[in-house]
Amino acid sequence: MDLAELVTTGVAVGGAGIGRDADGRVVFVEGALVGERVRVEITETKKSFRRGHVLDVIGPADGRIVPTCPEVANGCGGCDLAHAAVGYQHDAKIAMVSDALRRLGRLDEVPSIGLGPSLPSTGFRTTIRAGVINERAGLRRRRSHDLLPVVGCEVAHPLVEALLVDGRYGDADEVTIRVGARTGERMVVTNGDPSSVRVPDDVLVVAAGAPGAAWIHEEVAGRRFRISPRSFFQTRADGADALIEVVDAALEHAGHERGGTLADLCSGVGLFSATIGATRGFGRVVAIESNRSAVADAHVNLAHLGEGAEIVSSTFERWAPTTADVVIADPSRAGLAAEGVANVVATGAATVVLVSCDAGSLGRDAGLLVGHGYELDQVTLVDLFPNTAHVEVVSLWRSQTSKHRRRLQS
Repeated sequence: MDLAELVTTGVAVGGAGIGRDADGRVVFVEGALVGERVRVEITETKKSFRRGHVLDVIGPADGRIVPTCPEVANGCGGCDLAHAAVGYQHDAKIAMVSDALRRLGRLDEVPSIGLGPSLPSTGFRTTIRAGVINERAGLRRRRSHDLLPVVGCEVAHPLVEALLVDGRYGDADEVTIRVGARTGERMVVTNGDPSSVRVPDDVLVVAAGAPGAAWIHEEVAGRRFRISPRSFFQTRADGADALIEVVDAALEHAGHERGGTLADLCSGVGLFSATIGATRGFGRVVAIESNRSAVADAHVNLAHLGEGAEIVSSTFERWAPTTADVVIADPSRAGLAAEGVANVVATGAATVVLVSCDAGSLGRDAGLLVGHGYELDQVTLVDLFPNTAHVEVVSLWRSQTSKHRRRLQS
C-alpha cells in the first residue's frame, strides 16, 4: 500500500483536498477538508500530481462533522461532503468557483461570489437514478460500482425515499425514480419489464426508451410544468424556484427593461422561458433545445406565451443564431464550449446569464466570453446539492462592445 502523510492547504474542483507529499508533488485527496493533517492511500501517480483518499484524519479541520445519514457509515458514496459542516461546504464551493474563474478562465479580477437563497439540506431530491440488486433499489458504494441497498436516504424527498426503500423492481438493472414535490405525482422508469415492478398503484411505471404519452407534473414559480421520462428538470422544486429568483435578480441588476427578445439556450422543458420570459415581459422568446422529449414538453409548458414563443429543436452548437437582447444559457456539465459561446456572441446580446453546473466548464466558458468582449459582472452560487461537491452557479455577463450586434444586423 502506497501511503503519504500531509496537510491539505486548498480544495480542488470536485471537492478533493489539495496537499503536497514529502517530495513536494501535488496530491488530490478525496475525503480531506482544507487544513487537515491526514494519512492518505495513494491510488494514482502521475508525473506532476498524485491522487488518493483519506485513511486516517490525524488533525481534523474545524468544519469536520460526523455525517448525520447512517447510510454514509454503511458505505454509500452519494454524498461526498457529508462529513463537512454547511458553512465549510459553502466556503469550499465558493473557493472552487473562484479558482476555476482565475485559473481556467484566466480572469484577473473575480467579483465577490454571493450565495443564493438558503435551501433545506434534507428531503429535497425529487429524482434519483438507482441500480437494482435482488429486486431492490441500491446506491453505489464509495469508490466502487457495487450496489448498497439502503433503508433510507437523507437527501431524498419522502415520496422518492418510499419508492427507493420499499419498491421492488423485478428484472431491472437500473431504475429512475422521479416525483413532483408539489403535485405528489410519482414515476418509475425501468430498464426491465414494467410488469415485474411492484410499487403503489398511484406510481406511473414506464419502460426506459418506450414511446408513448407518459409524464408527471411539477409546480415552480406559480407555473405547472409537464415533465416526460427523458426530459431534464432540476432535481428539486425549491431549487428551481431559487434559480429563477437569482436569474431574475441578475437581469434586474443588469437594468433589463420590458420587451425585447430572450434566447433561452438549453431550455429543457422551458423553465426560464415559461417564467422569466413572461414576468420580464419579453416580446419574443426563442427556446433552443436538442432533446425531443423536452421539446414536446416545452410546447405544452410555453403555451401561455402564444405566438411570442418559438421553440427550436436543435443543439445550441448547430442553432443558427438570431438577434437577441438577452441570452440565458443552462448547458450540461460540458458547458457551452467554443461553438456555444460563438453562437451566444452571434446573437449580439448585451446581457448573458450563464447557469453552470460544473466549476471547470464555467471557468473555460468564462475565458471564451471574456475573449469575445464580455465582462463578468456578478456571480452567485446556488447550493442545490448540499452534502456534495456539486455546484450550481449563475453568472451575469455584459457586453463591452456593440460590434457583434452591428455585424448581425448588417
